[in-house]
Amino acid sequence: MIQITRHHITVPGLPGAMEGIKVAQLSDFHRSHLTKDSLLHHAVQITLNEKPDIILLTGDYVTFNQGDIEPCGHIIQPLKAPLGVYAVLGNHDYSTDAPAVERMLKHNGVHVLVNQGIRLPQGLCIIGLEDDRYGSPQPARALRDIDQHEPVLAMVHNPGCAETLAHRECIIFSGHTHGGQILLPLLTGRELKRIGAGKFRSGWYQVGKASMYVNRGLGCVGYPVRFLCKPEVSLFTLHTSR
Repeated sequence: MIQITRHHITVPGLPGAMEGIKVAQLSDFHRSHLTKDSLLHHAVQITLNEKPDIILLTGDYVTFNQGDIEPCGHIIQPLKAPLGVYAVLGNHDYSTDAPAVERMLKHNGVHVLVNQGIRLPQGLCIIGLEDDRYGSPQPARALRDIDQHEPVLAMVHNPGCAETLAHRECIIFSGHTHGGQILLPLLTGRELKRIGAGKFRSGWYQVGKASMYVNRGLGCVGYPVRFLCKPEVSLFTLHTSR
């Protein structure tokens, strides 16, 4: 069963005209024989039913098989939002075939941000950083055309690299951890360290000036099961500073 989590967040510098806009986050599809397509289709439909203004995809669309890239594209294809769908790649995308995954996303109308930032006409900025395990996150490059006081939503696949944005007031959206996938004492903590996520498992964290949300993702890796850790679609309503 997919859990829908709902959050109200204040975004520093958010223009008044953007008060109340809705952002949806999906992460870690891991389209493979371990993750049912029906679950992924259901997550997409849940997202569309919520009518978000912006959709953020935070990486790992496949696990290791290049043959899963095109089918994942068919699953993602319906995702549309008035202010756009944006994505970063995850470590599994890089280790499978990053150029092919990026082409798949772009073919389906998704804006892929690799150490890049964009500014929406309404004044909100969205940046995406490269995966820290197979690339080099470059926040200065992503932020170079964005003023210090402009509102920023940042996508990073691995929450372990959130420290690179700790100097900046922004909202960070990440995934990678699957929320632990199988929650067991000690074992889960060791696994988070092994994958480079450190202390970040799921939910909200404060990292310097940045606030970060770690989405539990949808799919599975290693074992076709989740234990005490439901797949997640997260929804955020943005508010201006009062």
